[in-house]
Amino acid sequence: MDRELSPQNTEKLVQFQELSGIDDLDRCIGILERHNWDVETAIHDHLGLDPREMAQTVREVPVFPLQNGQPSVHRPLIPQNIHRPQPVDSVFQRTMTYFFNPFLDDNTGLFPLPNRRPYGFTGWLLFLSSLPLRVMMVTFYQITRFVFRIIRPENRPAVTDPTGNVISFIQEYNETFGDQHPTFYPGTYSQVLNEAKKDLKFLLVYLHCNDHQDTNKFCRQTLCNPLVMEFINSNCLMWACSVNSLEGYRVSQALRENTYPFLAIIVQREFRMTVVGRIEGFIGPEALVERLRTTISDNEAFLVAARADREERSFNQALRLEQDEAYLESLRADQEKEEKKRRERLLEEERLKEIREIELAEERKKEEMIRRKQEAVNLIPPEPAADEAGICRILIRLPRGQKLERRFHRSIHTLRDLYYFILAHPDSPYQFEMATSFPKRTLPWQPDMDTYPTLAEVGLGASEALLVLDLDA
Repeated sequence: MDRELSPQNTEKLVQFQELSGIDDLDRCIGILERHNWDVETAIHDHLGLDPREMAQTVREVPVFPLQNGQPSVHRPLIPQNIHRPQPVDSVFQRTMTYFFNPFLDDNTGLFPLPNRRPYGFTGWLLFLSSLPLRVMMVTFYQITRFVFRIIRPENRPAVTDPTGNVISFIQEYNETFGDQHPTFYPGTYSQVLNEAKKDLKFLLVYLHCNDHQDTNKFCRQTLCNPLVMEFINSNCLMWACSVNSLEGYRVSQALRENTYPFLAIIVQREFRMTVVGRIEGFIGPEALVERLRTTISDNEAFLVAARADREERSFNQALRLEQDEAYLESLRADQEKEEKKRRERLLEEERLKEIREIELAEERKKEEMIRRKQEAVNLIPPEPAADEAGICRILIRLPRGQKLERRFHRSIHTLRDLYYFILAHPDSPYQFEMATSFPKRTLPWQPDMDTYPTLAEVGLGASEALLVLDLDA
């Protein structure tokens, strides 16, 4: 913190840090500056408090809404003339309390009233005779306390280990009073509020003050009573802490107790954690159980409504989840159908494409065959006369049964001339071989030959019968 603060603002900063539990000084200063250094307004805003709510009776309810997993408190405004007992956490306070506690009233600390109402003439005589002394001792106590606070102001640090405060109190309580007591929740106040809200249970908060005269009696006679233990453990969660610890002190600031022992019953009411009962001062086990039973009975309807609302929300959520799953399943089925149709469409397109390619290839082949046949017509040599010497008369049978007859010169004409003659016919195949009928043998013909043999060289006589073999069949 690199800014200069006035003594008054410094005191407000310490007070705000003490009540809010925020360790970061810069953050505390920022919050206070936004609220013009009004500590009460800043606390109300930070903790989500509503200062308009007043505590009217012991059953009046400050509210504890949960914000972001942290509890906040709607604190009722307490009249300024009512003194709240503060935890004794300094050497001066412990010393002065030890000497002057018999002269101070438990609730106010200001008026020299006896701790118990005097009975009989002797009691009233002692009370009236000690009254001047009480007034003098209380006046001296207040003056000394005021001077000591000026010399050594007490700056309570922020809560740094709330869980440790609670665990330490439970251990100390067990060592002092034994472990015969209702089960104390071993966590922070925020955690037990969250758990009570999550499980829809009543929460019983007990604030313990070591210095109060009724504390030992309450712990040894009431909390250890089997009837009290069974009822509390069966019906609610219980959280306890000492107001001498920082966590307990902060909770006491929120609950605004007036005396000790102090018990508060908290339950979820209209979606907020609300104090529905306050028990202040000593109370016997039977009376405590009766008060708790009455408070729980009067407010059980809120838990019933909360459970019904939670069940309805769970049912609606499950129904929406089921509907979403059904929708997703239907969507997946539709997508699978669309994907199947897409694949079938692609396969059909591929098949049609292949057919078109085959058809185009056939068309190109036919066009090429027509061109070759047209060229072959021009390459056929003239047919020799029948009376010329060296004539070879050839009878040709095509694959479809057509018969061709032609005369060639055995020593002049070659297999190429014979090939073009057959190819030029419209019914001849595009690719074929020529073979003699008997004895059967294939003539050695290749279109790309360097030299072409004559008919005499391939062994054809004066009269031959040839077969045309279709190579594309």
